[in-house]
Amino acid sequence: MHAILARLKRFSSGSHLRQNISLTLGRQLMAAFAQFLLVVVIARELGPEGNGFYAMAILIPAMLANLLNFGVGPATVYYLSRGDFNVHQAMSGNLSLALIAATVGIAIALPLLVIWGGELFPGVPQGLLFLGLASFPLTLLLSYLNTILQGVEDFKSFNLTVVLPPFVNLVGVMVALYGFELGVEAAMVAYISGQLVGLLIVFSMLSRSKLIREEEEEEQGTCLSVYARKTLSYGWKAHLSNVMAFVNYRADIFLVNFFLTPASTGLYVIAVQVAEKLWMLSQAASTVLLPRLSAMHQNPKARLALTNRGFVIVSMITTLASIGVSIALYWLISPVFGEEYLQALPAFFWLLPGIIAGAGARIYANCIAAAGKPEWNMYVSVGVVTINIIGNILLVPKYGIVGAAWATSLAYVLNAVVKFWLVRKTISN
Repeated sequence: MHAILARLKRFSSGSHLRQNISLTLGRQLMAAFAQFLLVVVIARELGPEGNGFYAMAILIPAMLANLLNFGVGPATVYYLSRGDFNVHQAMSGNLSLALIAATVGIAIALPLLVIWGGELFPGVPQGLLFLGLASFPLTLLLSYLNTILQGVEDFKSFNLTVVLPPFVNLVGVMVALYGFELGVEAAMVAYISGQLVGLLIVFSMLSRSKLIREEEEEEQGTCLSVYARKTLSYGWKAHLSNVMAFVNYRADIFLVNFFLTPASTGLYVIAVQVAEKLWMLSQAASTVLLPRLSAMHQNPKARLALTNRGFVIVSMITTLASIGVSIALYWLISPVFGEEYLQALPAFFWLLPGIIAGAGARIYANCIAAAGKPEWNMYVSVGVVTINIIGNILLVPKYGIVGAAWATSLAYVLNAVVKFWLVRKTISN
């Protein structure tokens, strides 16, 4: 308890909050730079079709990790911030839960890929799908463990687990494509290597944190069943919301590949990847604000005030950044990615209203979760993802990747409008 009180006192100042957001944003800019170079290398060397293959292969671990996260990550941040669990309890509990979830995921996904892989991912080589599945346990475990660092507001360590994997991935891809002239399979091996490096870092950081809190751990102990029951009771609500959000983010890519071709997917993925980089500020602010807002559970008015300030700042900066990136991309997309990627520009422009709305909505979603109402985010997500999927089904066959952008932006805007209303209800609940 003394360690928790000391940490809360240490992080009570607004200057430290700004410092953590700046640090997290700086790390994400570095990671985004590596990811941007990775996108450029793969797009130019493998072409639209190869880029589409790669996008669908890495969609598998991301999809499984989101489906089988069970909200353990958000619950870990929530309970660590409140002082209900310590680092040792969270680390041992999350390791056990990750092992169970990874086993279940592989047992379900492997036969699905063997039997229906060709129908679910038309045109994508089956070997790439299996490589994507192989990376799933690493992706899941990393997402379970690095949220412990977020929960104790150790953002220096947390950000290392974010920034290094894409750089390792980039180096591996460049060696594979330029040094040995290999293909998409080698790019997937590089992706797996990046996830492994991130996992090794988080284990190292958590082991050090465990030693620092040794006295606290001796005072508190809990069995796996108690930890799992409390974590999952909060987590399943956040989990369903995150699953719906992930589907909302990726339904358009899946449906473009389903209705059109891997080459069209490769074009649309460029628009999506560049547009989503504009979320870096909102992601950095969200990462830092969630534990802080959770710790303010006894002062809901102050929590709402901090949320509103974050919403205004994030929305304004994201809007300005969108304008700047639009101008730059108009002139640079052809020389950077290649002449064939000019077709991605209209889809990118139509994604921007949703990107701006989604940036502010992310801040509101964290306030709702910190108020102990993650199910509200879930209810909103179910409705929004339904609209997004229906919109894509109706628009993609007729309007192509621009139709996908229309449907996706509409879904993001509706998401922001509803959460704008809900966040004010957290004061009276």
